[in-house]
Amino acid sequence: MGFPSLDRQASLWKRLLVGFAEEVELDAAGRVLISPELRTFAALEKRVMMVGQGSHFEIWNLEAWNKQLEQLTTQNNNTLPPGMENFSL
Repeated sequence: MGFPSLDRQASLWKRLLVGFAEEVELDAAGRVLISPELRTFAALEKRVMMVGQGSHFEIWNLEAWNKQLEQLTTQNNNTLPPGMENFSL
């Protein structure tokens, strides 16, 4: 939400990132219903990957997640992004 509201490119990104955001609750069986729009956008099928991100998690198409991991592990670039120089778990 911190994007400048008068910047056309920032507005496009905000629509994409915030426009698809949904607050959902678990059902009685502890499941989350993902809207058809989000399932289509993320190409979610039967098998998905839930990836923890601190205060939230991401749900990925399993094949897309595996491609992300492959790209990350095959890159010869071992430098962290700016701002993560002191990162530790």
